[in-house]
Amino acid sequence: MHTPMTWPEGQIFPTFDTPVPNMDAFSTENTPGEWLVALLALQGIVNREQPRIFMYDNTAGEGPDTWANTYGFTYVLRDKLDIFKKYADEVSGFVLYSTEKSEHYVNLAGSVASPIDGIPVTRAVMDALIAAGIDLPLLCDLTALPYTTATEIYTYLYEAFWQKNTHRLILSQRPHMAAYIRDLAAATGAAIVFLNCRDSKTEQAVYRRFLNDMEPGAAIATGWYTEERSGITTATSAGLSTVPSDFFANATVYAQRIPIRIREIPPVPALENKIYISIFVSDGDNIQYVEHYMRQYWDRNAASRGKVAVNWTISPSCADTAPGMMNYYYDNSTEKDCFVSGPSGMGYAMPVNTLWEDIPSGNYVEDLEKFSKYAALSNRYFERTGLKVVTIWDNLTEEQREIYTENAPSLYGLTVQLFTDDRESVTSVHNGKVCKQLTPCYTTTREHLSHVLFREAERFNGNAPLFIGAQMSVWGRISLNDLYEMEQELKQKYDGKVEFVRADHFFKLYNAHLNEKK
Repeated sequence: MHTPMTWPEGQIFPTFDTPVPNMDAFSTENTPGEWLVALLALQGIVNREQPRIFMYDNTAGEGPDTWANTYGFTYVLRDKLDIFKKYADEVSGFVLYSTEKSEHYVNLAGSVASPIDGIPVTRAVMDALIAAGIDLPLLCDLTALPYTTATEIYTYLYEAFWQKNTHRLILSQRPHMAAYIRDLAAATGAAIVFLNCRDSKTEQAVYRRFLNDMEPGAAIATGWYTEERSGITTATSAGLSTVPSDFFANATVYAQRIPIRIREIPPVPALENKIYISIFVSDGDNIQYVEHYMRQYWDRNAASRGKVAVNWTISPSCADTAPGMMNYYYDNSTEKDCFVSGPSGMGYAMPVNTLWEDIPSGNYVEDLEKFSKYAALSNRYFERTGLKVVTIWDNLTEEQREIYTENAPSLYGLTVQLFTDDRESVTSVHNGKVCKQLTPCYTTTREHLSHVLFREAERFNGNAPLFIGAQMSVWGRISLNDLYEMEQELKQKYDGKVEFVRADHFFKLYNAHLNEKK
């Protein structure tokens, strides 16, 4: 017995059944993009019933079969035509497109095909399939359309087909990114778009039409954008968050019915007059990072894990998208490894942008009811994944802090950041929980991190505990052994009155200290 894909209300991403033994696998190596687009559509349609197709990603830095082995899945590499022949009777036909006028027709074809179980194909792919005996009906021919710009093509999608797509999920994916996440669109009937949100008068306006039809707290964007801040703030202003996933492979294979094996929090040490430091590692908003680079960094630093307390940001969406991956990290963690939510909860949102990068800095949440729904949604996923601390990018207003802590009661604390080493007074307390500024934030070198930690530690007078939160970029040159050595250097300078602590302990102690002061 097997259970087809389920997607109950309140669950942001769907869940798929346990894969069959020896799934049919196609390799990304030497497979043209137009074939990958067709194969991923087939994968999504077939795997909706039960996962039977696996994409063997030769480019995966952690290894193409690392996660399959972790999950215990097996597969056999097959020729792409053999896979199409085997499953042709599960699809309804072809959606024909050409990229001669614009590469965006790839996404249009995928969007048209997904609700009707069609396969987006170029003329060359369709002819090859027909020659191999796979002669399916032509459901829609997009090749005669006159549109040449992204604005025109996605406006046509919105006006002619969007009503047939699910409004619970939208993919923002570069047209030439053929090998990832498109299986999820095919499985769910989602639209695939790619619009430049820096262009506020035209392309961003078209994207907003899609987003405004989606329900805050019940829908999400995934994939990625032409540029980070303009894309994230556009979705945030609509009350939606984004799960970055443009390099996430086998979405319809890894989203299993597996509960998260949350580890019990170790006993919190007694509060003392010492310097408490908590280090946060980026970039856990990003499920492709969880799948790829986090696994590499985690395994590469295996000998140092357990020597120093460190906080690993991870996406709460893993409860849906990759529970086996999150369980791998939990199962192989030490008492000094703490998992916290990547920005800024269930999906990446940016309520307050503090940098100017072709878009204005400032508050991007005008509708606080929508923000409340995002915070409540995040809390449900914090509870499912055992996350007690959330990192916010970049900042929250006082009112937003009140709303977030009220709607996410499971949290112990929050962090914010200003991309500056200045000691600005942005740390505050709301509903009994600390919202702490990280200093430094997103630093990439040991030298910079050490300099700021030693500078901040100078504020310790021995009469009361001092709390320092800092963030390091995983993409920099800082190892866990570097953190351990910094802790030892600080202990030596301050006669042992320094402790690197887990984030849950950090906020428990910080909250206790503030209560003592009342």
